[in-house]
Amino acid sequence: MIKIKPGILKKRKKIIIPLWAVIIISAVLTAASFKVNVNTEVFGDILYISSALAMADGTAKESAALINSAEEYVFQVFGIERKSTSQAFIQKSGSLGDEDAFGADYSSLLKETPEDILKSTEKLKKDLEKGKYTEDGETVEKTFTDDQSTDSFRNVYVRNVTESKEIDIEEILGKGCPLPVTDPSEPVVLIYHTHSTETYILNDDGKFSTEYTERTKDKNLNMIRIGDEITKTLEANSIGVIHDRNIYDEVYTGAYEKSREGVLKNLEKYPSIAITLDIHRDAIYYDELTRVKPTAEINGKKAAQMMIIAGAEDGGISDFENWETNLSFGVNLHKALNDKYENIMKPLYFCCRKYNMDATPYSLLIEVGTDVNTLEEAAYSGRLLGDVLSDFIKANMISDNK
Repeated sequence: MIKIKPGILKKRKKIIIPLWAVIIISAVLTAASFKVNVNTEVFGDILYISSALAMADGTAKESAALINSAEEYVFQVFGIERKSTSQAFIQKSGSLGDEDAFGADYSSLLKETPEDILKSTEKLKKDLEKGKYTEDGETVEKTFTDDQSTDSFRNVYVRNVTESKEIDIEEILGKGCPLPVTDPSEPVVLIYHTHSTETYILNDDGKFSTEYTERTKDKNLNMIRIGDEITKTLEANSIGVIHDRNIYDEVYTGAYEKSREGVLKNLEKYPSIAITLDIHRDAIYYDELTRVKPTAEINGKKAAQMMIIAGAEDGGISDFENWETNLSFGVNLHKALNDKYENIMKPLYFCCRKYNMDATPYSLLIEVGTDVNTLEEAAYSGRLLGDVLSDFIKANMISDNK
């Protein structure tokens, strides 16, 4: 797809191209595309750019209407199957009349609370006012940095609970983390959820109710929703991602065996997948009525702190040959996240576990917040994770490390 640099619309802002000219020019380009066998997606991009220039002083809504009508006309005339991405691009880019629209809109994608989460939160507030729930528990909000860590180097913290393995963070970071990725637009990331039904609270008032459900099959409210947020951010950055939205813990026992089947099926279907991420949430109890809510303030907004779990072939764990590569991936990703979003990460948990992380050399389990973080705090963190992972993949793909 043709990429438009943020400054292009600013430079052409005063050029006004009539709609009839856009259509004629696009028609000629389309006819030419048949001669040279150009992919029609390229035509769609050309039409989008032409229309964007024509409406440089208009709003995103007006531009969308123009582009859609022009596309419909030209595609009908030439009988081409419509595969344009222009509408999605406008939604991602924001108002074409805004000189900073591209950057501003991406920031909004990361930061703005989705409408459905706002509605769910408002509904809970009304239920509380009606006395439907009694808030009998207290949340203790905390930002974890090197708390409980056994090893640290700069802003990378690790809690090593293995039986015999040692870790040298500085050495791991010094070696970097080259990824077996040559084309990031192919499916390179698999997101899945062994404990799919884990969920969060909705209110941020320092309290919770023991009557709240801790699990739900509603995919808008459980871990699958967090995977959706990660996925849409990766896709916005042109990273190929497969999100397995299956529920694997309808019966809690055996969930890892079931999710493993899903992972292996996806790896077989999409051999380009290099990274698998099993997205969970944690739970930290002082007691039944006092639970810990780990948060970090990112750009003036609360985010749920995250924790990477990396396993080792140790303490009875066998057949885990790639554990050192996984650990390197986890340490480097942890640093990248803390570099861009200060304190977003709790100490990495290095343990004698496998948790399906033997599936690829770049497989991790990531805990996003706890049961008393809000859904939006967790969703926000999911978007931040997707943002950093996108940069991480592009910076460390094989073609960039030759």
